[in-house]
Amino acid sequence: MSVDFEHLGTSAECAVLQPTTGEHACFVLPSVGTQVVCWLESGKNIALGALFSDSEPVPSEATAEGYYQQVGNMIFQISDNKASLKNDSNDLKTILNDILTAIQNLTVSTAMGPSGTPLPPTVQAIQKAVQDLNQLLE
Repeated sequence: MSVDFEHLGTSAECAVLQPTTGEHACFVLPSVGTQVVCWLESGKNIALGALFSDSEPVPSEATAEGYYQQVGNMIFQISDNKASLKNDSNDLKTILNDILTAIQNLTVSTAMGPSGTPLPPTVQAIQKAVQDLNQLLE
């Protein structure tokens, strides 16, 4: 990654420090224009991390007790022992609830006319799935 040091009138190629690599890799490059902290040592330049600033403030949804990650318009957040995944127009919990509601209200055309709604074991399984979903997702 190329880092510009405007106040010094120069730039340097820097490796980007990551929390982990290999099988459990987590790789995030700072956005173009993001302020970063660097360690510069002859031939071993490392971008240690990004800084929040007035132009790039800490997201209002982020908390010290949780986890918040935004990539483009996708947001993944964990807080209060629940997770959420959303973008500008949808969220995972709503989509899954809509699917479960559609299954619960499902009728099928038959030679004798439309079928009834699903039988009680199916309804109970769907209700349990909704409860589990509400315990997992925000």
